[in-house]
Amino acid sequence: MPNELILIVEDSRTWLQAIEMSLNKEGFRVITAKDALEGYHKVITESPDLIISDINLPELNGYQFCRLIKNESTTSYIPVILLTSLGQKQDRFWGLKAGADRYILKDTSMDTLIKEVKTLIDEKIGKIKRKQPQSAGGDMKDATIMSRVNYLFDKLLFESTIMGEIKNLATLVNDRTMLLNEFFKIMTALLDYKASGLLIISEDNTVLYLDLKDGMLSDENIKAVKDAYSNDIKIEIISGMEYNDKKMNMPYYIGSSLKIQNERVGDIFIFNDREYDINNRNTLSLVGKELAVVVKLMLLYEENERLSITDGLTKAYNRRYFNIQIEKEFEKVKRYNSKLALIMLDIDHFKLLNDNHGHQQGDIVLIHLARILKENMRGIDFIARYGGEEFVVLMSGADKNEGAIVAEKLRKKIEAYPFPALQKGAEPLKTTISLGVAEYSADMNSTDDLVKYADSALYKAKEDGRNRVKMHE
Repeated sequence: MPNELILIVEDSRTWLQAIEMSLNKEGFRVITAKDALEGYHKVITESPDLIISDINLPELNGYQFCRLIKNESTTSYIPVILLTSLGQKQDRFWGLKAGADRYILKDTSMDTLIKEVKTLIDEKIGKIKRKQPQSAGGDMKDATIMSRVNYLFDKLLFESTIMGEIKNLATLVNDRTMLLNEFFKIMTALLDYKASGLLIISEDNTVLYLDLKDGMLSDENIKAVKDAYSNDIKIEIISGMEYNDKKMNMPYYIGSSLKIQNERVGDIFIFNDREYDINNRNTLSLVGKELAVVVKLMLLYEENERLSITDGLTKAYNRRYFNIQIEKEFEKVKRYNSKLALIMLDIDHFKLLNDNHGHQQGDIVLIHLARILKENMRGIDFIARYGGEEFVVLMSGADKNEGAIVAEKLRKKIEAYPFPALQKGAEPLKTTISLGVAEYSADMNSTDDLVKYADSALYKAKEDGRNRVKMHE
């Protein structure tokens, strides 16, 4: 017959008596408490084998009480059942998040509750009791218990404050720069370090963002980071000292991975010239757990934005985004009296290529063409797929003569390029492009004029025999 000690924490006398009677009938010994503070006192002094707690308790609720139990090594082994009249999914989520072993609605039958109690007794107490830590039991003074409660309350408050600060960063997922700045402000307030790093991993690239306090990391530190990941990671200074002669070797560092559902989206770490203690490690780990969700949301937002402005096949920008960008460039050149060139290019005899080799082969040519454009243009140039086999390149700060030089370079690259054949073992394909170049002039009424002039030059290149560059006169 059972003889285990069950603690019931319940402020409703009716429910408390009902549960106590049911447990007594099954042979369990029962102790009770009307609130979480009294309940915690009895956990320490009586060492119950299982706890049943209501969620809606005065001052400290059941979630917080459960976390107190589960966060303390001397009590974490005790199974906890949370009872509630609330049936929302988020209530169950928070119950399990707090570490509860079971979450049961009050309108569930007493038989079900008793069954869960017995299951937990069999599954957990039998296994864990042999290994449970020695409790201070009745020898612990009330003042000591209150001191421990206050310590745990402070710890929970500190942790919940950190969690809240990190979660608030989710409002900035649409602005990576601002999010990073706010993140490093939080890190500065929380931890003492000489340098802090946040590594963000995405499909396109892996970037290490640094917050530097007293100088740049030494070459050894940078090499250690790159060796741990990959040598092609990009490094960006968010705040602090830029690269200079003052390089500091900081042999002590701790890190935490940003993982969400087994997907690693990044890492955070801090460097210092002295060792970190366990509190620093725990704080960084907590930050990492909460930050992982924020970083994942940011990456999803950025991916969604990228999909809305890029061509799905070639990964170049799409026509809709080109129309937005050319308007911005147009306003800029008018305001600052600067230069702007537009190259419009078209694959020669592309329809014939599709007819002879199939549309999949045509797609391969388009993909490689876009890649060649990206590899041979400046970082500030804007490349977009205009439609079908047409591409456009906006060259800020360039006139049509400079644009024509670049266009000729592209023409030669494409003419010499062996486009991979779809059919295995087949010879690479050859193709050419025709290009038209135009530049902004003060007499233009709108961006339509610039596009029209580049298109006109492209038509002239086609008319004159293709595989050539023409400037709008």
